[in-house]
Amino acid sequence: MSHELQLIFNMTVAIAVALAGGLVAHWLRQSPIVGYLVAGMLIGPFTPGFVGEREQIAVLAEVGVIFLMFALGIEFSLKELARIKGPAIIGTIVQLVLIILAGTALGLLLGWPLMRSVFFGGIISVSSTMVILKNLMNRGEAASNHGRLLLGMLIVQDLAVVVLILLLPKLAGDADSAALELLWVVLKALLFIGATLFLGARVVPQLMARVEQLRSPELFLLTAVVLALGTASASALLGLSPALGAFMGGLMLTETEFDHRVIAEMIPMRDLFATLFFVSVGMLIDVGFIARNLPSVIGLAFFILLAKALLTAVALLPFKLGGKTTAFAALGMISIGEFNYVLAHVGRSSGAVPVELYNLILSSSLLTILLTPAAFYIAPRVSKTMTQLPVLGRWLAPQADIQTSDATLENHAIVVGYGRVGQRMTRGLQKAGLPVVVVEQDLNLVREIAAGGLPTIYGDASYETVLAAAHPAKARIVVVALPDFGATRAVVHRARRANPDVLIVARAQRAENDVKLREAGATAVVVPEVAGALMLLEEPLLLLDLPHEHIFTGLPTIPRAVEKAKGEAA
Repeated sequence: MSHELQLIFNMTVAIAVALAGGLVAHWLRQSPIVGYLVAGMLIGPFTPGFVGEREQIAVLAEVGVIFLMFALGIEFSLKELARIKGPAIIGTIVQLVLIILAGTALGLLLGWPLMRSVFFGGIISVSSTMVILKNLMNRGEAASNHGRLLLGMLIVQDLAVVVLILLLPKLAGDADSAALELLWVVLKALLFIGATLFLGARVVPQLMARVEQLRSPELFLLTAVVLALGTASASALLGLSPALGAFMGGLMLTETEFDHRVIAEMIPMRDLFATLFFVSVGMLIDVGFIARNLPSVIGLAFFILLAKALLTAVALLPFKLGGKTTAFAALGMISIGEFNYVLAHVGRSSGAVPVELYNLILSSSLLTILLTPAAFYIAPRVSKTMTQLPVLGRWLAPQADIQTSDATLENHAIVVGYGRVGQRMTRGLQKAGLPVVVVEQDLNLVREIAAGGLPTIYGDASYETVLAAAHPAKARIVVVALPDFGATRAVVHRARRANPDVLIVARAQRAENDVKLREAGATAVVVPEVAGALMLLEEPLLLLDLPHEHIFTGLPTIPRAVEKAKGEAA
């Protein structure tokens, strides 16, 4: 079989088994990631039957990481990232150091040589970018506070991987040479980031505008792909992480008029190649090794989970991010994945990591990946427990810091979340003559809002004490404009419990969340793509003077939902 046919055949088999694994996982009500990993194990070299060419699949999987980071770079603005620079940069560095020390201590306790222990600590210190971001997107929380924080921490970790790859093998040799190489890596990273920011401000928007004028969807897509792969390749050629380069390529397009279109074009390719990543990880797992060393695999996985969760929380505690954000970030960081395998391979090549430890790390990584969705699921409960502890609870307790708020407000509107949607809602409600109180958990943004004279409450509205400061019992309407579905449902539930008669309008990222939010107490739910489709349908019917009222009967449009609620109240 020729090389080209072999590539096509391997890709076909990988996608087919991923589809089968994903369907089975969905039927068992598990994360599709579990199905993809098992599918990879079935075509790996350690199980009977067909054996896929992992190197070819892994190359395609790397494209998935690039497209994922590129899309996230578009969605997150520099202003948003700047607000979390403290915990993202300082917190991540402290976290990495603490985990490396913990891993080294475990190795020394088990009688390993110092170099092997240090390598082990470095290998487990970083987390899997793909696993974390995929789980955030599946939960609709990529734009939440903890989603932004996790992204910022992952970017710093991507840079740290490059440093660790260069530094760890040098520790046994010339320390001065290692220091010089580290300085050179930092300099290259700063130059690369500066160059991409300059191009993003001066060149790329004009280039995209010119391509758009050609009215060619194919050329527009090709331009976006070249930006993603080109920045990733440039970063790799400089000895930096391709994922970092792709993210910086996405930042070139952030807050331009092309951002949403580029993301829409990229989503199918991103999801396809991301699936191949998990298949390629599954192909690394030796089922026989796990069976022979099950206690060691479980024990090491438990140590990794516990050390990463606890030490991440410790590193973030000084920043007073609140119980929810701290819990989600700490539990979200438990996985090890793609970059850990690179570090493990470097350690194996240098002789610092023996084959048995290498296989043990790979096998333990499977458990961390499988348990990541469960970690996100229990994060709200862990947050609640943390805030109830005697000393830690006072440190993490949500603070309802009221900025220029009037405690005598009645018949007012409460807007929860002051992002792009929340800002437009606030302006519209004010123009309609309603007094508005905003609840926002970004302190810098709260100060900006309060400086403009708008009543503002700083805190997480999913906590009862914070929402109570906005007086929902006296409110006329509550608008929840959060991008995080979990937080939205919690706010809707608490607002309905505080005031059974208040109108509650909630934003939902996905259509399937509509019913869940209504069950929580929402009067009306707006799904952006559904609302846009309804408006798009109504306009041509009006222009053509065709009967259309019966078409919209029963559909969840806001005016009808509100009128129905008013009628029921009367």
